Amino acid sequence: MTTLLKHRPVRWTAYALLALLTLECCARLEDSLRQQAPMNRPHNIDSVFHDSPEGRQGRPGARFAKWSMNSLGYRSPEPRPDSSVRILTFGASETFGLYESAGNEYPRQLERELQRRGLSNAEVINIALPGIRIGHADYLREAIARLQPQWVLLYPSPANYIGAENTLCREGAATRPVRMTPSPEQMAPPPPQLHLRLAGKLTDIVKPLLPLQMTVALKQLSIQRFEARGEVMDRLPDEQMNRFLSDLSCTARVAESMGARPLLITHATRFGPGLERGDGLMLTNWRSFYPELREDGLLDMERRAAAGMRALAQARGLPLVDASAEIPGGAENFADFVHFTDAGAQRMATLVADTLTDTIRRGQVRPQVVASVAVPQ
Repeated sequence: MTTLLKHRPVRWTAYALLALLTLECCARLEDSLRQQAPMNRPHNIDSVFHDSPEGRQGRPGARFAKWSMNSLGYRSPEPRPDSSVRILTFGASETFGLYESAGNEYPRQLERELQRRGLSNAEVINIALPGIRIGHADYLREAIARLQPQWVLLYPSPANYIGAENTLCREGAATRPVRMTPSPEQMAPPPPQLHLRLAGKLTDIVKPLLPLQMTVALKQLSIQRFEARGEVMDRLPDEQMNRFLSDLSCTARVAESMGARPLLITHATRFGPGLERGDGLMLTNWRSFYPELREDGLLDMERRAAAGMRALAQARGLPLVDASAEIPGGAENFADFVHFTDAGAQRMATLVADTLTDTIRRGQVRPQVVASVAVPQ
């Protein structure tokens, strides 16, 4: 070994490896001291989730950076036994919260807004999961059975139905047993594996420094490669929009059947009636996650989904918050294409509180069920 180190290339490689190992140890030590993270297990956003045969679920008690899960695996404080009005927020990453500062995702701001309006015992529990389709009714059934809420707020992401080949929601009996407590698999810590936390920290530092134009240019190349390989849609097929609205309607009925009242919220995006400066780049950035649907198709999908939700709410007599029409687009309210800034989450919380407070105080009667709703063309 001593002889090998006399060779300059070998010596410098050894020094580089030693420096890398030192920095990696420092990164793990920092996570351990600041976030009580285990030294020998993965520590990233995925570590707060558990992949099960039924889909992604929250890992009870897990924590990463600003994201922390309670003892049931939801991104909320522990449920309070004294709450007089309990509300569940169900949706994907827009509801779970990505870019907002800790405690400022819209469900947390909604709870504070309701309390400021005199509903001092109102409690909002955020059961959202990134990427979840609104038709995962078994997951919602489980949460309702555990928490017995009076309200369920449904904020669905239409993009999660791009390429969907079937509906998920089934009325009647659950397709899996309802668990009142987390499963042993959820409770188990993530298994040890080789991973460099230093890489994640460097990415977090460098990514905000890259110009949006550079990031989008790289994604545009990926989109072009996809287009060269296969068929690209100009418009989301009616069948997939039907699945979105069918799952949403079914999930609302599931909530009603368990004694909770659903409130629908149309999906808001950064893009208003006319694209502003920089919106074209952000639209391409959005499309990079769904390269099979063109940019105009994404905007058309959102318009049709909002129209379908308005028709559903009117047909079923359900309360609706029209966030897609009421929240202005642009960088002030959206950190990217659909995820809120703190200010955008506050606007959402205020809009929902306006409708919810009035509806709770008036004590409206539960609506009758209507069989189906036409899909807007």
